Amino acid sequence: MLESWRWLHSLHSTLLSREVDWTQLDHVIDAVVAKIPELAGIKDAAPDATFRIRGQKLAREPHRYSGRTAMRANISVHEPRQPQDIDTMFTFSMEGNNQPTAHRSQVPFAWAPGWNSPQAWNKFQDEVGGKLRFGDPGVRLFETSERVRWCPRHGLDYFTSVPARFQPQDGKWRIAPYYHLFGSDELSQRAPVFQSRMPQPYIKLNPADAAKLGVNAGTRVSFSYDGNTVTLPVEIAEGLTAGQVGLPMGMSGIAPVLAGAHLEDLKEAQQ
Repeated sequence: MLESWRWLHSLHSTLLSREVDWTQLDHVIDAVVAKIPELAGIKDAAPDATFRIRGQKLAREPHRYSGRTAMRANISVHEPRQPQDIDTMFTFSMEGNNQPTAHRSQVPFAWAPGWNSPQAWNKFQDEVGGKLRFGDPGVRLFETSERVRWCPRHGLDYFTSVPARFQPQDGKWRIAPYYHLFGSDELSQRAPVFQSRMPQPYIKLNPADAAKLGVNAGTRVSFSYDGNTVTLPVEIAEGLTAGQVGLPMGMSGIAPVLAGAHLEDLKEAQQ
């Protein structure tokens, strides 16, 4: 099984009649940095695949995982080869470095003699509850004062601007997203066991808005978006602000891009 980027690059290389030159994730990262300079910091988010501690990769498995040889013993006493990771500094093995004193911030698991897992983290920190001894992993890609290509004048307003308070407008409704554990995910909603727990699609209305439209719970209303007409039964929601409608995001016919969009043609559906 190959990662999606390997398939896409292989197809692209085939179409251009050239050899595949992305063989590791590091090659993809280098290409992204070259194409989008604003993302150059991703190179510093973690060491590349050549990183080693005394010639060893970092072990993903603690020595307690030695029982893995018995996991398939009922099938065969010959243990299959572990997956080979050529993209990171980690190895799918118990053989590798996992010393708390090793100079690295990447910790696949916390273990220390005589300590349970949560307490063992203290062995990797500069003090109890503090930072990792050799720095916390990860980098900040954008600072609040930076000016980037897509916002050259004002930097990243997201960090400083506070949106104005919502004000309802006559004849206009803003979509408030409602997410469901069973139903909002496009893949899991295809499973019969999830479908049995999914609510039916609906549109939630504030009682005042429902009164203005002359509809009650269960009445079917319709609206148009992007050339499509959507018809749904009404549910009355006391906690929903007037001027907003609630839609179950991700369900059939209700694309996630609708979150925050505005409707202007909400009306009772024709029978």
